[in-house]
Amino acid sequence: MQKTIIISKKTGRLGNRLQLYAHWLAFALEKEVRIFNPAFAEYSVLFRGTTDQRWGKFPSDKNAIPPSVASREWIYWLNRSAYKLAKPLAISKSSGIRVAKAQSSKFIQTDSLWNEFFNESWNILFTQGLHFYSPEEWFLRHGDTIRSFLTPLSGCQEKATQFVTQMRAHTDVLVGVHLRQTDYQEFVGGRFFYSLDQYLMKMLEIRELYHPRGCTFLICSDVSWEGGLKQDLRCFSGPGTVIGDLMVLSKCDLILGPPSTFSGWAAWYGKVPIHFLENPTISLALDSFQILPFPNGAFREEYASLG
Repeated sequence: MQKTIIISKKTGRLGNRLQLYAHWLAFALEKEVRIFNPAFAEYSVLFRGTTDQRWGKFPSDKNAIPPSVASREWIYWLNRSAYKLAKPLAISKSSGIRVAKAQSSKFIQTDSLWNEFFNESWNILFTQGLHFYSPEEWFLRHGDTIRSFLTPLSGCQEKATQFVTQMRAHTDVLVGVHLRQTDYQEFVGGRFFYSLDQYLMKMLEIRELYHPRGCTFLICSDVSWEGGLKQDLRCFSGPGTVIGDLMVLSKCDLILGPPSTFSGWAAWYGKVPIHFLENPTISLALDSFQILPFPNGAFREEYASLG
């Protein structure tokens, strides 16, 4: 019987769920297991590999009939009940069922998990939580396959390409800025909440780094920023939709923002250098922006105690 991993709980929003999905997809490709991800339910209609898969299944079932939104949600709650039943069954090694839970204070490497269960007889592993990570070398081997599976549908791609093409016609360097404030006032105790002035100072630094080349800033934000950035910078708002902002960020020349799985996914997916703003008092340099080896939001275990 083929081993099956079930991502059993919705964890955060789109960025979190894409990151988690990607790390388990790397696991599935490396270990030749299958994935069920009913927790991707409301986003699955947006992506090539999941739009017609009832359980967020990988490898995909060919010729599958796309399920309705209601049935995706029904399947998710059925899966939640299955997880609760699995927990007591997992105590017995003869049940063939295992459960693994990764909280913000408990990071789990999927290769270590595999080694832990390697000599045991198991068929189904229910997982819960965001912080499961697969090794970098797995992404070197399978990254493009994961990108292809989690590519937005062609309509989303075309709109993003048109949007960015218009921006590029009038600039040398297109800088994506993930200006995130609303939920970051409380996230990990406000550790990564920055004022508009702090974002502005970083943008001015970037412009100076590229001078005399011209920079345009494409700002994807959850707040109104137009009145707060009063310098002579060329700034434009992103599309304003979750998938639109994600895609235009992935097509920029570089990305600036606080630690976030949203901008982290855009950077990894588009192979765009990113700088996660963790200490705004440190000046930027061109080598501050790095290509991510795998999707992450720069969240570390030591941050858990701040929230």
